[in-house]
Amino acid sequence: MQNIYPLFGQNRILKKEFLWSLRDYAFLHTQLEYQSYGDGILEGCRVEVREKELAVGKGMVKYNGFIYLLTEELTVPYEAAEKTEILKMQLSADKRSEDYISYGISLILTQNTARKENEIEVCRYKLRHGSKLRSQYKGFEDMATEFDTVNVIEADWGAIGGKTISPEVTRYYAGLVLEEGGAHPEDINFAYLCLSQTGAMPVKVVEHYIKNRLEKTGHPWNPSGAGNRKACDNKELFHGLNQILDFLQKNRRGVQQNKGIRNRIMLE
Repeated sequence: MQNIYPLFGQNRILKKEFLWSLRDYAFLHTQLEYQSYGDGILEGCRVEVREKELAVGKGMVKYNGFIYLLTEELTVPYEAAEKTEILKMQLSADKRSEDYISYGISLILTQNTARKENEIEVCRYKLRHGSKLRSQYKGFEDMATEFDTVNVIEADWGAIGGKTISPEVTRYYAGLVLEEGGAHPEDINFAYLCLSQTGAMPVKVVEHYIKNRLEKTGHPWNPSGAGNRKACDNKELFHGLNQILDFLQKNRRGVQQNKGIRNRIMLE
């Protein structure tokens, strides 16, 4: 096994082996770094809502073992349809040339919820006539609002061990947890982990956290994948996180009410 590092300089011959090494090193590092990740969005690809178009920012996507790079923003026009519209990436590999393989990414908006093998969901929404589409949320539960809201819950993200839920969901959850004064140390540690990840959280970590925390609150978690070693779907992960956050918020309000009662007793 040899690693060839080309030494380019004036009056030196450019050999084909040098070009091969440049080609291999350019892709090998990224392929090795994400080889244990599932297919889906790996980093970036943030959705921006504009007046008449949706924009997907730069990022990385894994499909069929290959890392696709979005080196520039992609856009697609949209309009109100009163039906669920799904923004998808279509990934392709054109091998017709004898000189190179062309890996392509394009955006489509469709009402077909089924995904073809080469499609990855970015977000979905249902926009009513006369309304504006928004991507800013008023609370965690608002991320699942049916109308006029960008929904990234069912977006296809890849992480270590397989597909998982969007980091936009887990980071938003983490921020809300850290605002709760009565959060459990386990909640705080999970929040720190979510905020420190450059990509998405591994699905097994999210599942384990939800299961343990809900059991401690007396509300066992029973997703469809329980007991058969099948990963939970993103909607179940979202609802599990929402249950925990709801418990934390109710617990905080209960503590505040108890303090108020004690203060009234002391005054009397």
